[in-house]
Amino acid sequence: MQSGISVSPELHNAFDRFTSDSSLFCLPVTITNESLAPLAPIPFSAPNAFYPSLSQLNSVLEPKTPIYLLLRRPEAGSSLIALTYIPSNAGVRAKTLFASTRATLARELGTEKFASTIFATEEEEVVGESAWKERDAEKNGSGAGGFQREDLMGEKERELEAVRRAEEEARNGTPSRDIGIGGSFARGSGGNSPFGGVNRALQMPVDEDAKEALRSLQQGGLVQLVIDIPKETFRLGGAGSGIDPNSVQEQISASSPRYTFYHYPDSEAVVFIYTCPSGSSIKERMLYASSRLYALQLAEDQGLKISKKIEASSADEVSGERLREEVNPSQNNGPQRGFARPKRPGR
Repeated sequence: MQSGISVSPELHNAFDRFTSDSSLFCLPVTITNESLAPLAPIPFSAPNAFYPSLSQLNSVLEPKTPIYLLLRRPEAGSSLIALTYIPSNAGVRAKTLFASTRATLARELGTEKFASTIFATEEEEVVGESAWKERDAEKNGSGAGGFQREDLMGEKERELEAVRRAEEEARNGTPSRDIGIGGSFARGSGGNSPFGGVNRALQMPVDEDAKEALRSLQQGGLVQLVIDIPKETFRLGGAGSGIDPNSVQEQISASSPRYTFYHYPDSEAVVFIYTCPSGSSIKERMLYASSRLYALQLAEDQGLKISKKIEASSADEVSGERLREEVNPSQNNGPQRGFARPKRPGR
């Protein structure tokens, strides 16, 4: 996935100066006004002193702000390294933007000019001498397994790793102590709410018709919410009534993520179904994963009591049998997790 951000003329000029001046240690790069722009270059603290110069990077690192660092390593023949620093507690929009633009940065400046690329989420991975020596050891075959996972990952894999981290953060945003048997949870507010972590989730404007559809959800009814990616807005993706459990999967997109709310017939159970097909774009995956708690909070605000939750990567996994199992579990099924993943085929 690409973000549409491109390298500015100022960055091209700054990069030319950086590559021709061996006294420069680092060229920091950020995203400003929809383009990649340079910050002031950082010289070596001493001629060709890579490790002693690492501490100078603290001047441009911020706890919640991603940044790109183009580094020179004199001991490696003055080879250049493109390092992407995306702090784990950065905002989701920033994570998405920087993760989806890092390939553009290297490509437009010239991929052949960089000996390697590095993805870091912790400050110590950037300024710590031991972290760099560990990378060198792994790259040279003396590390565990004789290789470094980052070196074997393609650009898409690195971006997917950023998505995985964002999704994990979204899952951890719901306190496990509030989750009950079979994915049920009690309503609450403030610090006792099962959505206590919602303020950390990505919040967006919501179309009124989406709110109205949620408020009007009846037994056998289904409401889908989608995210308008360009506008970053929640909108109504579809609604229906009199839908049999066996037909729910037919209402779910096979190509794009969806939040689906289904009021199981002849019951008080409202099932929240989060589907994210493997073919979804990286930005879709990050936005939907990080907005999931907000989608639940939105439904609660419209008067719904979500009693069951399912997460799936394919609409086929949301079968009528699976829904029945969630709403009316067999007595010997035992406790289930908050977000219940469908069973694998054949099991």
